[in-house]
Amino acid sequence: MHLAKAAGLDVLAVTDHDTTDALDEAEAEGARVGVKVVAGIEVSSITAGQDVHILGIGVDCANADFQAALTKLKASRRARVDKICAALSAVGVTLAPADVLAQAGGKSVGRKHVAKALLAKGAVKSIEDAFARYLSPGQPAHVPANELTPADAARLVRRAGGVPILAHPGFFRDDALVERILDESGVRGIEVYHQYESPRLHLRYLEIARRRDLVATGGSDFHGDEHPNNGGLGSYVTPPDEWRRIERMIG
Repeated sequence: MHLAKAAGLDVLAVTDHDTTDALDEAEAEGARVGVKVVAGIEVSSITAGQDVHILGIGVDCANADFQAALTKLKASRRARVDKICAALSAVGVTLAPADVLAQAGGKSVGRKHVAKALLAKGAVKSIEDAFARYLSPGQPAHVPANELTPADAARLVRRAGGVPILAHPGFFRDDALVERILDESGVRGIEVYHQYESPRLHLRYLEIARRRDLVATGGSDFHGDEHPNNGGLGSYVTPPDEWRRIERMIG
């Protein structure tokens, strides 16, 4: 929250993967320093073998069905660690699931914690190296997060009163897949402004958003650490008029 205030942000959506556990603390500190915190989520899903992340902006964290679904997702993420460690073992890299869970410190566990555990063991040179050699799509220890479809994830968000948005489509490197996800998922927005390889992608996804009447959002994907996709907090934002559209949709 202090970094958000220093970056000049007025509103910040906290969208952790498959958990809302940070939101109470974030909202309290945001109120103290003068940053409005919006309850959010980033739900993992998969289609055609591709990981797809669906953002949920303005979700009702007190929704019991929503929290029950998140509990199942968190259990799935823990089971994924076992599968990743088994896949690493198959290519000669020994890593215990307990070492990965220790890196997560009781929080929702993901690939970045696997990468940190590999780095701690000296099995890789950096977090980026871990993703490039083992954890990214197409690499030997890449394991999809779960079996939810993008439509399932968007439905989960809507049922909790939130606005579902397709996260960082530029990472797919496949516009036909992006169009198919948008056709099938029922999302209400697309993350246009992000740390893509080329800013020209912003124009490409802005055109898609306008053609489909979707909200054009922005996000820094800030993980607070050396995550490969980590941008500076506030480096990419949602335009004010687009945020007002989201506000009208919430609930």
